Amino acid sequence: MDLPKAEQAIVNGIYAAVAWLLLDLGFMFKEHGGQMLNVFFSRPELAVGAIIAIACIVGLFYKSRLAAILIFLFFLLPLILRAVQGTFPSEMLLLFSFILLYFFLNAILGAFSYHHLKKE
Repeated sequence: MDLPKAEQAIVNGIYAAVAWLLLDLGFMFKEHGGQMLNVFFSRPELAVGAIIAIACIVGLFYKSRLAAILIFLFFLLPLILRAVQGTFPSEMLLLFSFILLYFFLNAILGAFSYHHLKKE
């Protein structure tokens, strides 16, 4: 992977992370409506998850390898837990999840390639 492709992979990872965050917030808004802030206050793990996702997005702007790995794991672990429990999402949501995983994995590869190529 050359430098422009590595940078583009990181940017695509940023787009995927923003899409995931907006989709999650949209589902939450659809479910809770105007009570969304109350849900964030009553369930702080949701607020912490959103803050971690935003921090990883900011980290990807700075081409952070750690942020790329964290956003990938942060997205992958709930999918694995759902699979172990036997509760699979709909086919369309599963397809969307695999597409996002592809972009997050490319962001990891892009971040590592970027830093490797910048050293040379």
